[in-house]
Amino acid sequence: MVIFLCGVDQFRLDPGASLKKITVKVVRTPAESNDFFSLKRKIYRDDPSIVFPLKKMERQQLDPEEHPFYQHARRELFVAYQDGIVVGRIAAIVDEMHNEHYGERTGFFGFFEAVDDQQVVSELIAAAAEFLKLQGCDRMRGPVNPSMKSDFGVVVEGNDISPMIMMGYSLKRYDEQLQAEGLGVIRTFHSYRFLSKDGEKSHDKWEAIRKVEQRSLERYPQLNIKVVTHETFDQTIREINELGNTVRSEGWGFVPLTEAELGFMIKNLRRVINYDMIHVAYWEDQLIGYIVTIPDVNWALKRAKGKWDWLRMLQMPRLLKKTKSARVIAIGVDEKFRSKGAAMMLIRRLSLVHHVYDEWEFSWVDSENVKSIRAIGRMLPLVKTKVYRLYEKMI
Repeated sequence: MVIFLCGVDQFRLDPGASLKKITVKVVRTPAESNDFFSLKRKIYRDDPSIVFPLKKMERQQLDPEEHPFYQHARRELFVAYQDGIVVGRIAAIVDEMHNEHYGERTGFFGFFEAVDDQQVVSELIAAAAEFLKLQGCDRMRGPVNPSMKSDFGVVVEGNDISPMIMMGYSLKRYDEQLQAEGLGVIRTFHSYRFLSKDGEKSHDKWEAIRKVEQRSLERYPQLNIKVVTHETFDQTIREINELGNTVRSEGWGFVPLTEAELGFMIKNLRRVINYDMIHVAYWEDQLIGYIVTIPDVNWALKRAKGKWDWLRMLQMPRLLKKTKSARVIAIGVDEKFRSKGAAMMLIRRLSLVHHVYDEWEFSWVDSENVKSIRAIGRMLPLVKTKVYRLYEKMI
């Protein structure tokens, strides 16, 4: 049990609750901040599947001064200690834009990590819930890091596979431990992978797609597929975002990007994108579809050696040239044009560069909306590799 001390920046354990002395504090000092960010590396140090991000980027995700998400959101960070040793962490997040969009009073939690001790998990969840209640929230949902525009969820299947870029990774035991705290599964998401060197089977698929594309182009000469260039990148991403707001508007948990968030994303994508991996479909002069693929930066990050960001960064250009995996981070087609073959034509663009990458991931497929992945699965031999869960409870 935790008690919120009004006007004091910490939570304390009710002395009658347990023989273990666990203290949950609000992060206020540099030392507490270092404990918050160092815990993940301690917990996963022997995990062969983990990919540690650059420390600067990890901190940026929670920096209200740097990340535009916090122009419409706020957060509080907590660390749990036992006998002076950090044993857990959690962030409590209130996204006013989400609540305005859905007419809710939902609070979120994220960046959750804990040693294998249910009492630590209980104290962290209680601390985050108490903060969110004081912020006027009536439920808590997570984990999101810091929102569904970034990585989210607990990995419950595929924990032996390293995550691709912008995808989360967690310990499987968190599923049981969070549910033990009354957090029920509210949504399940999947990741699928396609191996481009799947022999004759892949060749036959690509050939079938090519024939469908040829028929579509003959039937609809107004349909045109273009490749993004360095000069057109910014404007095209903005057009994709505008169309994406329509395509994704019915998706569960969707909240549109603000102009500041879009600019932030464009800046970050420029650092890793291959422009010829972004294809857009036009009906005459109207953008009607898109597919955006990025190299798997995590593959390179995992192989970069050294404790310091600058040392890992020096190795990244060389390693990125060697990565053989990529992630499809966005694919969508205007509903009015889906029957005209635009989606299949966009998918076929992967075949034109299949010699560059051996593996492709299609991620964040909502279990309640599997039609899209089934359509892609009819074109490509996809294999489900990961399952993620989100949790919620009333507070």
